[in-house]
Amino acid sequence: MTTNLDSKQLEQLKEAEKLAFEHQNFFEQILDTTISICLGTPCNEFRLQYQCLSFIHKAFYEKKIDSFELRSQQSVKVIQLLDYLIIRNEERSPNYLIIQKCIDILNATYDLIFLQMVQNPNEDDWERLSNVKDYLLSQWPSSYPLQPYNPETDLSRSIACKTSLIKLIGRIIQVQLPASPSITDIEHDISVSMIKTSHPFLLNSNLSSQAQNLLDNLFTVLNDDVLLPTGLFTTIMSTMMTLFKARPKFLSNKFIMFILAYESQLKIEPRFEREEKLKMKLTKRFNDRVDKCLISILLNKGFLAKDPGLRTRFENKFNYLVDKARDQRQKGILNVDDDDDLEVKEIKRQKVEAIQRNNMLFYNESRIARSHDYKSIYNLIKPNDQLTEFDMSTIPTDVLVSMVITALQKISVAKLVKGLTIVSDRYKDITTNTDSAFQGIYVPSTNEGSLKRKRTDDDEFGIRTRMKTDTGNDISNEIDDAYNDDELKGDFLVPVPKEFSFKSKKEQLALIVRNFIKQSAPKIKQNNSTSDQSIQHNALDKLAISIWNEESWVKVLSRLATRGLANDELSDCMRKSVFNYFKDDMRNRIDGVIEWLNEEYYSEIRDTTGVQPQKDGHYMTYCAFTLDNLIPFLDSSDRKVFIRLMSELPYLDKSLISKLRSLCKDPVRSKLGFQSLLYLIMFRPPVLPDCLGLLTDMLNDASSDDALKKECSTYLKKYSPQ
Repeated sequence: MTTNLDSKQLEQLKEAEKLAFEHQNFFEQILDTTISICLGTPCNEFRLQYQCLSFIHKAFYEKKIDSFELRSQQSVKVIQLLDYLIIRNEERSPNYLIIQKCIDILNATYDLIFLQMVQNPNEDDWERLSNVKDYLLSQWPSSYPLQPYNPETDLSRSIACKTSLIKLIGRIIQVQLPASPSITDIEHDISVSMIKTSHPFLLNSNLSSQAQNLLDNLFTVLNDDVLLPTGLFTTIMSTMMTLFKARPKFLSNKFIMFILAYESQLKIEPRFEREEKLKMKLTKRFNDRVDKCLISILLNKGFLAKDPGLRTRFENKFNYLVDKARDQRQKGILNVDDDDDLEVKEIKRQKVEAIQRNNMLFYNESRIARSHDYKSIYNLIKPNDQLTEFDMSTIPTDVLVSMVITALQKISVAKLVKGLTIVSDRYKDITTNTDSAFQGIYVPSTNEGSLKRKRTDDDEFGIRTRMKTDTGNDISNEIDDAYNDDELKGDFLVPVPKEFSFKSKKEQLALIVRNFIKQSAPKIKQNNSTSDQSIQHNALDKLAISIWNEESWVKVLSRLATRGLANDELSDCMRKSVFNYFKDDMRNRIDGVIEWLNEEYYSEIRDTTGVQPQKDGHYMTYCAFTLDNLIPFLDSSDRKVFIRLMSELPYLDKSLISKLRSLCKDPVRSKLGFQSLLYLIMFRPPVLPDCLGLLTDMLNDASSDDALKKECSTYLKKYSPQ
């Protein structure tokens, strides 16, 4: 729990952050103070650490300190902090958000620190930085900072830290490979080319060799036969694209040929996810879409202009992916039948046989137990598997013995040895780390057959002092393991029940709403066929609903959220549940979305004289959420749905219209973006200035390509000649 003193420190840090960004001449002094506070913060004070890191992250990663020289001069100061938070505190359970921030900060400062080492050599600082860098690189591609399960499953875990680590690897490769003399459009391109032969400790050849090994490692992950999660695949490919532009001679041919040869259908689904057919199907589609976007960039940006034959092959691959995506849309995403033809299935079967993944025999192969009990020591299956809750003591002894003997007869020697080795390693890990493992554990003086442990509130959520947790959502993982002598000597005491907190009330309300929607829809379908006449006499029909159907329940809930609940937090909880319902299938529930957002708009302005809702009100918030969740998944076939949404939203402003930018800049979907803008320009005069402003911004944007600028110019000449 945060004390008053901690709260005061947090407020002071926020005020100092504001001062540093408004008056950058104070940045150096405030940075020194912030780092000192963070280094002096106890290990369990994650809130203070996170606030300190947030300031440094904004300064370097988000570049709120716009002066390159100032950032470069001050960059060396973060080495000690990163060493403390990543290396020195590794013995305790690392906080997920803290580690992610640290990786991002190292990514933003690595080239700056390298430049300082070239200009002002300091071997001690470089050695400390190298230790941090090498430690993080050694964690790729594990589930760090989460506790591992198995290599394939861990690819889809800890995605946020993984993507940050991939970006860091890309930055290291770019810095440690020599720059191409022909490329001059990259500002502040820092590389080993700057190292003089007389430098005391930086060796060009060693650094370049490490960078080349890292690049080969990324290609090894991409070329693996196992299907990569889309988040991981996208980040690696975008990092490769950046390196393709900055260091073309080291990977251009290899990268181009990978894009051309990539085929998601030939990849093998991760062993423990093969039954999740819909998930695997979506992963393949999204990976193909990334591949298609990169092909489009290479074709449109002139990278293949010098080789007509290669350009033709890329055009054929692009057309193939377009046709493939069209066929998949026609079949429907909910059709989870296997799309592989017989030839593809045979290739995948041969790959599986060739790989012979006998080394990965269990889902949970971690050598560290997640808690200090026998269940965690012996558990080798998925943590959320219902079998983990089964009480084996309820089985009669003779039956249990028969089961064990039968299992031992059928299991292979290799699998048995590996399982016993994992269990043995977990037991040794717990018993050797006595300071953390047995703190708070009561060992009975008599042979009672089990360990009794006084549990704290945090133990209810599986948090342990030393163990790595599987989530990184909470900034603070504090745990109070203080026990007095009486508690250690006595038997287990049932804790006094706590009062039902307001947070718990909100959680229960969300659960009620979800069950309400889930259970009521099928019942209404039955009632429509058996008792339509009686339902028509319901009072609700007469007041708000003319025809009662499954969507009527959502209408009732939206009315409750805007008009029926006096408590704002409970209303927000209900709104989130309603939005989550729409988010699951936004296209087919667009009628409900429009009706709900109109209800939110009406409830905001009914007691005012204007037509403009609050900027931070519920209408603007959920309008933004709706567009953010819909736009990334739109394609050309969704034209009518999307334009209808934009036409029937009761209020639009610059912030909402600007979300069309990503559509317009996407080469594949730009037509949909401009059609939507054209509709707003022609039929919604109040938003005309905002639409023209967006077109002007894209026209003047240096990152816009020639085709985009030409399209913007055409619209501006027609609708804004001046």
